[in-house]
Amino acid sequence: MNRYTLVTERLYLHLAHPRLAAQVADFNLRNKEDMMDVEPRRPSAYYEKKGIKRYLKLDYADAMRGSDFRYYLTEKGSDKIIGTVCIGQVLFGSVKSCVLSYKIDKDYRGKGYCSEAVDEMIYLAFHTLRLHRIEAQVMPRNKPSLAIMEKFGFENEGLSRKCFEINEKWEDHYRFALLNDTVSAKQNYR
Repeated sequence: MNRYTLVTERLYLHLAHPRLAAQVADFNLRNKEDMMDVEPRRPSAYYEKKGIKRYLKLDYADAMRGSDFRYYLTEKGSDKIIGTVCIGQVLFGSVKSCVLSYKIDKDYRGKGYCSEAVDEMIYLAFHTLRLHRIEAQVMPRNKPSLAIMEKFGFENEGLSRKCFEINEKWEDHYRFALLNDTVSAKQNYR
């Protein structure tokens, strides 16, 4: 696996790296208002090239440690970032789990790009990293994300009350999980 760029039918998934700072800042700024209802409040640095470069350095270091793998999506033939997908909080040993997160540009929703990227992350988690469990948290009112959970067979394990602060308000989230029963607790990473 080239862990720096993953390739799907229509997308390149680029591992977070400081060289993407201008493109990521542009993506964040383009989607700022649209994401306010589903994301935590962000500092101004999140929307500026210099500030986002610091975040990307941390994301890249996390990937090199094997704890978080954040990718930015571009359509083949374009440098414009249209989304991001991440498997984070990766744990090995007897747990072998991670947390999935994703978001797509407001102008690219409903075209299957997010599903394509999530499919690649499931493959990365289960086949490359040999994890046993992928978790995801989704707000009950987030219909597109609920549809993705259903599409990939994630099971709803219950409601976590007021578990994430979203735009300065504590929000309930459903807890979902997808299991890979082909992985033994004895198998090691790498």
